Amino acid sequence: MAKKIPKHQKNGDKKDAAKKKTAPTPETEAENDVENPTAKRRGAKSQYENKVKPYLEDIARYTRCGVTEGQLCAYYGVGKTQWAAYKKNYPELNETLYEAKQIFKTELENAAYKVAYGYEYTEEKTVEEKSPTGKVVSVTTTTQKRYAKPDPAMIQFLLINRFKDEYARDPQVIELRKRALELAEKGKMPLEGGEGL
Repeated sequence: MAKKIPKHQKNGDKKDAAKKKTAPTPETEAENDVENPTAKRRGAKSQYENKVKPYLEDIARYTRCGVTEGQLCAYYGVGKTQWAAYKKNYPELNETLYEAKQIFKTELENAAYKVAYGYEYTEEKTVEEKSPTGKVVSVTTTTQKRYAKPDPAMIQFLLINRFKDEYARDPQVIELRKRALELAEKGKMPLEGGEGL
């Protein structure tokens, strides 16, 4: 009887065989996840915990002051793509930004209405009296109530933007745009940049 000669294994084959023998089962994967929760993750570790999460209150405050997300990305050293991923993966960031933007929008609207209606304000004026030698002799502070008149430009802006149907500068153009959109939705007219509308 002839003996069978074992196949010659190359170094790569031995490594592959070792990998096959130790292939993880669902049970060992669960154990690995408990022992090392980042075992499955690939690529760079997220910097959210270091760069963004500790500063959520500051981010909300900046957003309420009108700072854009692009400016926040630059300030915190986060790329725009990574920022979008953080918003998707970490709901607390998305909620913080949304709430702060709503507050900012409300404050802007309130300020616009205030300017449109006119408002009272207090003006302080400080006058220093000096002696001939240049020494301050007395300081007098006066306060006066002033009234800012309603701003017609703001009134016009609010009416045009809040009540387009009634206060549009050119109501025919708005009607034409509506018809063009309806036709485009039905597929009867291609909407290519809305030329002429």
